[in-house]
Amino acid sequence: MNDYEKSKGMRRKKNQKNKAQPQEPQAWITMMWHMGLRLPWRWRLGPSNSSERQHVLEMAQTDPFPKNTLFCGDAGFVGYPLWSSLLACGHDFLVRVGANVSLLTTQADCVFKKAGKGLVYCWPKTVMQAGQPPLRLRLVQVALGKTKIWMLTSVLNGQRLTTKAMVRFYKMRWGIEVEFRGLKQTLDRAKLRCRNDRRLLAELDWSIMAMAVAELFALKDQLAKRPPKSGAGGGTGDPAKRSLAKTMRALRGCLRNLKEVPAPGKDLASQLRNAVTDRYDRQASKRARYRPPNPDKKPLGDPKLRRLTEQEKQSLKRAETRKTE
Repeated sequence: MNDYEKSKGMRRKKNQKNKAQPQEPQAWITMMWHMGLRLPWRWRLGPSNSSERQHVLEMAQTDPFPKNTLFCGDAGFVGYPLWSSLLACGHDFLVRVGANVSLLTTQADCVFKKAGKGLVYCWPKTVMQAGQPPLRLRLVQVALGKTKIWMLTSVLNGQRLTTKAMVRFYKMRWGIEVEFRGLKQTLDRAKLRCRNDRRLLAELDWSIMAMAVAELFALKDQLAKRPPKSGAGGGTGDPAKRSLAKTMRALRGCLRNLKEVPAPGKDLASQLRNAVTDRYDRQASKRARYRPPNPDKKPLGDPKLRRLTEQEKQSLKRAETRKTE
């Protein structure tokens, strides 16, 4: 008997002890997260088979957003319907793309990839046949650590949105994953308390609202005591330094002792002002030494670039003429 058969038998015994349980109701969250304030801005809830793109499309069309908002998303938020809707609402976008996106270019593929940036068109055949205009976009290859990724944006002016700004915004986008971790772990909402699946979305909605209000309270007190610009260097006025765990600890401690008079420096405002992450220089990397390969995680690859045919070039000229008229 080999090792595989032994482990297979052990897994069978474990499964007999821990029998499969019926699937519990699950919820899907699509959140618009403000990267500057690091706060939830808008969100949509639904069942586990919901569509993120459809949620974003609904929020962009129905919910108010500041003028000239730049939507920054990962590789899942792609497609002509989503991008055209964002542009129609007067906004711009910046998304990571790969082999899941097909684009058109007037240059040869080899020349374009060697240059690493340039203007491309998103114009699927169904959209082209329907007579809808193409989307003129900018494709840029940037370096994220040791990895090179492709970023696609509707901001055509390279001075308005530089390559360094693209990298900085994409790194800031990771904060939404920390927000979800805070909701599940710090607020202990990985498993909801309601016993009725019809109330699940209401409980989750109020949990996100409570988390946003708590972070807003902390941000208000931290910005009120923000150090002057000459001495600013990641102090209490930096939203990136805000700690959700310390914020919730301060609020819960205040609610437990409503009748007590706090000592100097122990009042709620002072505790929220100091609800920031630890200030220390990390000496070692947080990355684990052993990282088992994940067969489900495949490289995103390069976007599919195809040169415009002569017929498509003529259609493009007609479409741009109609647009200028």
